[in-house]
Amino acid sequence: MPTFWEAARTLMGIRAQATEVESLAKPLASVFPLPLFVIDTEEDRFVWVSPGTLQLTGLTPQELLQVPAYAFLQAHLVPFEPLQRLWYEQPAEAEVEASYRVGEEIRYVQGHWVRLEARYFALVLQDVTELRQAQEELAQYAEELSQQVETLTQLKQSLEKANEELRASREQLRLLAAVAAHTDNAVVITDAQGRAIWVNRGFERLTGYTLEEVKGQVPGRLLQGPQTDPQTVARIREKLRKKEPFTEEILNYAKDGRPYWIRLYITPLTNELNEVTHFMAIELDITEEKERLNQLEAQLRDIQDARKYAERIFQRFLRPVEGLREYFAEVRVWNAPLAGLGGDFYFYAPQEGSVLLALGDSTGHGAAAALLSVYALTSLWRSTRQTLPSLSTLYEDLLEGLLTASEGQGGTEGFELALLRFEPSTSKLEYLGARRPLWVFRGGTLHEVRGSRADVSATASALPALQTLRLQPGDRLYLFTDGLTDQLNPQGKKFSSARLARFLEVNQYLPLAEQLAMLQEAIAQWRGRNPQTDDILFLALEV
Repeated sequence: MPTFWEAARTLMGIRAQATEVESLAKPLASVFPLPLFVIDTEEDRFVWVSPGTLQLTGLTPQELLQVPAYAFLQAHLVPFEPLQRLWYEQPAEAEVEASYRVGEEIRYVQGHWVRLEARYFALVLQDVTELRQAQEELAQYAEELSQQVETLTQLKQSLEKANEELRASREQLRLLAAVAAHTDNAVVITDAQGRAIWVNRGFERLTGYTLEEVKGQVPGRLLQGPQTDPQTVARIREKLRKKEPFTEEILNYAKDGRPYWIRLYITPLTNELNEVTHFMAIELDITEEKERLNQLEAQLRDIQDARKYAERIFQRFLRPVEGLREYFAEVRVWNAPLAGLGGDFYFYAPQEGSVLLALGDSTGHGAAAALLSVYALTSLWRSTRQTLPSLSTLYEDLLEGLLTASEGQGGTEGFELALLRFEPSTSKLEYLGARRPLWVFRGGTLHEVRGSRADVSATASALPALQTLRLQPGDRLYLFTDGLTDQLNPQGKKFSSARLARFLEVNQYLPLAEQLAMLQEAIAQWRGRNPQTDDILFLALEV
């Protein structure tokens, strides 16, 4: 006749001998307080029954193992037809509800039918007679006292509570049956001193150690290695000393030296006197999760390093605008990238008797846009190292380099650009623009010099026209990117080019420094609590 421990090993996959876990009798017996029958349907017999069947059937487990299972259940469960269908159809899991008859006494039971493996099934029952009787009595009282509203309300609440307890009990039964049938994680049970007395197959697969190798040892001392965090070990030791449940993540080592990460759940097991007699540990392998996290952290560090490197290169080319005062009476710049690294850029370089000036806005913002800006700045710097034939030639060199870099990539990356060359001795200004206009204020009146509608990219269809102007003392030149005019307010409206033109027109009497300060304040008020929409670059020059 199978013993309680032999049946427990069948359910839980334990390969050790029953005598090796005798000290677990009391704590594990509490797992099976309910009537539980393990049935071999092919041989029509009970393989094992829990001690809880004695209270329901009045028969000892030894007596039950001697009778045919089918005939016994047919004689005591009413109606028997639902269970009969389960017996022959053999589903993996089903609910059971019936009356259990012993002589003249009838008890109401509920439970679950669960497939263990092949022809073996578990039938878990719970006596719900008292709950059933309580429901019937409450319903009767509710009908008899229907005119007494307050009493009826209390009885209804009691009935609802009884039904909730019944549903909760049914759910616990279902979960208990599922846990008994399926255990995938590594599980360790130790004595009160932390020495292992049982491990499941999941533990053996994860660590490579068998029960025979682990039994009697403290698992942590066996599994921890050179890279195991000492502080984590100290926390685990302290919580075990306090005999409290806890969760930790720790790096362990398998028998073959392979490191692996686990998320550890440890719970103390107590006896009827609430004394801790054992510890149960459930271990989840989170090695892949940790590896993915480490990879993401490494990628983030690489991105941050690349961003810092690009920012250093970018800042090297953004020369202080004070150098332009050699050619203009006054100059001011407002450069406010959306992040530490932006896509807007400006550049100037002295030429023989003149100065070359460029302002650009690369596609997007952040690191990607900054890389385009770095390309534009390095190309401009390289081209201006020698005498430049014309702005058109410079534009063509920029476009050719961009087309070569993006050949076969199918990308639409590019940048808007305004190119200027100014000769102070003749007051001659040449302008070539790709979607970036030049605003000239003369006598308080705005004159807009527009460039082409296409930016510098693979989609550009034609070369922008070169335009020539004659400037006068007091003329003010403004170049800016669309991050300024596209800034949104809390209502979702843009600041707009028209609003910027009106602002500059009204404040033409102010020095450039004050005018710029007022513009920055106007934009701040326009934004309100809204975030900055895009990189902002604004360049003001006075002849």
